[in-house]
Amino acid sequence: MPLTALTKFRAVLAGRSAAHVKNATPDISSRAPRDRFTAAAAALETNARVLEIGTKQSIEGRSTHTLHMFSKVSRQNYLMADVEAGADVDVIADLHALPQDWTNRFDALVAVSVFEHLERPWIAAKEVARVLAPGGWCYVATHQTFPLHGYPQDFFRFSKEALALIFRDAGMHVAECAYEQRAKITAPADFIAPSYQDEWNATFPSYMVVNLFAEKRT
Repeated sequence: MPLTALTKFRAVLAGRSAAHVKNATPDISSRAPRDRFTAAAAALETNARVLEIGTKQSIEGRSTHTLHMFSKVSRQNYLMADVEAGADVDVIADLHALPQDWTNRFDALVAVSVFEHLERPWIAAKEVARVLAPGGWCYVATHQTFPLHGYPQDFFRFSKEALALIFRDAGMHVAECAYEQRAKITAPADFIAPSYQDEWNATFPSYMVVNLFAEKRT
């Protein structure tokens, strides 16, 4: 038997695919929040004021900020902040308690892979709303499922309902909130039987990322 055919045969024996699971849950991944962010970032003019939180390089020499998404915004109007000094950090700031003179200051705020590291993300959401100018917007990308990791500590994972809720409670209008990158969890055999794991993952989905695009309307 050819190796490719044998591989396929073993895959069939290992369990049914998600498509054949009776209670399979559809993949609801959506690029909508990220697409809204991409379009809104490109539309901002040179004098727009942008704050990005969590920009310190966790790996030396590898920048993770989103300045390149704001093609028209001048660098002097793009403020990069983190709780620690380091490369790609203009100012040290805590998203739980941003400076009072930042109230109504920014036209946009970005936080990528930040909210899972916050001790009290609901307070941070209120700070986001406070420092945005009326008509401003924010883009937040965090995790629904992801391994534990530091920078400096790891506190939360979010469903899309939870992430949207804390921003609505902060007074923001949530335009889009959605998952991306469906994942598969491999559980210990004594927790989920190997013969059931494919069906378990198909029925109860996990996603690597949850994204939000929200606006401050007043």
